[in-house]
Amino acid sequence: MLWIMTHCNRILKSLFLFFPLLLSATLSANSYASQSLEQQRKLYQQAGKQLKADQLEQYFQTKARLTDYPLYPYLEQRELEHNFDKVSQHQIDLYAKQYQDIPTNYLLQQRWLGYLAGKQRWQQYLTAYNNAAISKERYQCHYRTALLKTGKKAEALKNIETLWNKGHSISDACNPVFDHWISKHKGPDSDLAYQRFWKAVDKNSISLAKYLRRFITKKDQKQATAKFLQIRNNPALIKNTDILHGDNIASRSSYLYGIERLSRKSPQTATKIWLKVRPQLSIGNNQQLKLNQTLARRLASKNDKHTDALIDQVNSPLDEEIQSRRFKLALVQQNWKKIYNLIDKLPDDIQQNENWVYWKTIAASHLSGLKPEYSDAFLKLSKARSYYGLLAAQVLKTRFRLNPAQDKPDDALLSEFADQAAVKRMQELYWQNELYLGRREWNQLTQAMDTDQLRIAATTVHSWGWHSLAIRGIAKARHWDDISLRFPMPYEKLFEQRAGKFAIDTNWARAVARQESAYQPYARSHVGARGLMQLMPKTARDTARKNKINYKNTADLYIPATNISLGVAYLAEMQKRFKENQVYATAAYNAGPHRVKNWLKARGDLPIDIWIETIPFNETRKYVMSVMAYHAIYRTLAGQPAHLLNNKTAFRLAMKNSTGAQQAKQLRDFIQLNSKATLTQ
Repeated sequence: MLWIMTHCNRILKSLFLFFPLLLSATLSANSYASQSLEQQRKLYQQAGKQLKADQLEQYFQTKARLTDYPLYPYLEQRELEHNFDKVSQHQIDLYAKQYQDIPTNYLLQQRWLGYLAGKQRWQQYLTAYNNAAISKERYQCHYRTALLKTGKKAEALKNIETLWNKGHSISDACNPVFDHWISKHKGPDSDLAYQRFWKAVDKNSISLAKYLRRFITKKDQKQATAKFLQIRNNPALIKNTDILHGDNIASRSSYLYGIERLSRKSPQTATKIWLKVRPQLSIGNNQQLKLNQTLARRLASKNDKHTDALIDQVNSPLDEEIQSRRFKLALVQQNWKKIYNLIDKLPDDIQQNENWVYWKTIAASHLSGLKPEYSDAFLKLSKARSYYGLLAAQVLKTRFRLNPAQDKPDDALLSEFADQAAVKRMQELYWQNELYLGRREWNQLTQAMDTDQLRIAATTVHSWGWHSLAIRGIAKARHWDDISLRFPMPYEKLFEQRAGKFAIDTNWARAVARQESAYQPYARSHVGARGLMQLMPKTARDTARKNKINYKNTADLYIPATNISLGVAYLAEMQKRFKENQVYATAAYNAGPHRVKNWLKARGDLPIDIWIETIPFNETRKYVMSVMAYHAIYRTLAGQPAHLLNNKTAFRLAMKNSTGAQQAKQLRDFIQLNSKATLTQ
């Protein structure tokens, strides 16, 4: 009996290995009773476990009941990958032909190529590469190695110079063909290596640049690269105007690099050198602008009586970002005349941006005899659903407006969209919590969509509860007025309960979650923050200990109830630490309390709108502005007053100390008298 069972297993395994698609078709012909979607979902999970455990007989039986399940192609892909050592190219090609429009095809092709290269099956690799539409550098490199190993040396070296001459380190997969090129064909000549040296410098790949010097043999080129490395080690050398000569790639690159390095310690000295050499060098506009902005940023961080004049000289031609540096220095000093004049020098179309409308109007209101000429623009701003719109509404004491879209996508179009095979697969991937694969389906499906189609797609995934993807889709469509999609309210009871327990504004906590993760429970940032409210593991551990919240390990941060409890508790801690000032607390949630404490110490007592505008970190500044705007939106959606100075508003204490609040009556009276539009309460 044991022999018979073993023999049957071998036969089944053989069929699976050599005829997977044929076997699937045969099994699907059997008259299995139709499974419900709920049953299929469970069977899909069961099949995955059986395949992983190599329980093939049970797996085939389960799989046969899933032939009409949307994720059946994913099961077939896993089958092939499970036994790559026995799979033939013909099977891969059959899969590619049958499922050519599904992202699984690309994944399978990549992994198949990686497997063949790892096993050094080079002849098969050539066939697989030619059959696949894979262009990534790693696979190109393996292809050249395959040509080399199969005796096609001339083909392997075709256009090798182009592949090699990049500003970054090429994949290690190219080492065999590069080694052959260098040892048998003398590799790159001095001119080619010199070109690549400066490309590497431009990409700040200095270790690569140093490596490339071994191929540089011409005396003048060796001297130029040696001089660059001297400047890199001692940027102060560029103070000597005789160290670099002429307008050539070596001088341009060395000056750009050296000035940037020097500006880290001595921005004023670096700027003076730049102002002297800039007219003499034919440096591209983008490179000039990049260095101009870097110098302006570093000058502003070490402010003294010469800073503003130097930034002014650097800012040629006029750049809004650099002008903003000067504006913020003046804002900290509350030099309203200078603030007004700096904004006034910007192009007229840029002055219509919300930030400049707000601050130019506020500046004008501080100046004796100078009346705000942007009354209508300021009134229009007060109706905007944004941070500056919120500030303007506060000044004019008007209600915060959501301005939601009144129309909705047609039901027939939504039904037609939902009926697509790709959408059904995406929905099942969402249900199975295979979000990465679901996003791949989404990216492929929405790549060429117009704004109306994107709105339909976003509305559909929103209806499933996949809010982060809906938010992403509606943003891509730039359909900003679709409030229900942009600002969903999941986990409503959790937020209310936890916020109530820790005595903070529910909508403040919700606004933080919306900004942090767009309600993606499995979100993880590049620095390791996790979950809905993006907590770092150490912060989570400390917060759990202080507040006696049940927390075992980082995996718990992907549990919404735990994450919201910890996030709300930490917000409450920041609120208490910064004496109920939710603006400082919000900034601390993003940048850390120690940074906020240092910023407060460095800049003293500033009106809160000025403090926000001059937060040193761009990310934190935008973060605070977004959270404040989102907070107002969620309060409005909840039927609560969103006015910043309302007694029940989270940010009311902080915003009483804003310049806008101080100037409110004067501005409101003037705008009421002079605006062409009507000021409505």
